[in-house]
Amino acid sequence: MSTNQSPAVESAKNTANTAGEHVADAAKATRDYVADAANGTTNTVQQKKEEASGVLAGTAQTAREHVANAADSVSKAAKPEKEETPGFLEKTGTTVKNTALGAVDTVTKTAQGAVETVKNTIGMNDKK
Repeated sequence: MSTNQSPAVESAKNTANTAGEHVADAAKATRDYVADAANGTTNTVQQKKEEASGVLAGTAQTAREHVANAADSVSKAAKPEKEETPGFLEKTGTTVKNTALGAVDTVTKTAQGAVETVKNTIGMNDKK
């Protein structure tokens, strides 16, 4: 009977070894799959992070340029250059003078029209 058990024991050992190898292969395949997935996820996250950083850096640079341009414009408007100041004051003075003369002319014409209307109403404009 011991010779019958020996092949059975040997077969059981072989089956156990084969099963162990399959389990080891499955475990290795699972580890590889998980490692690949983790690497893929890490690479994707890193790529998205770099893309976002690039977009944010570009946006920040554009914002800095706009702020600098706005500050420059405000600075120039607040402190006109010496060459611009006389021309600016001259143009402003001319505009004010023309506006005032236009207003005086309008008032004069309105007053003359009112005088003529009153004369016509009371009959003083009749030429006899």
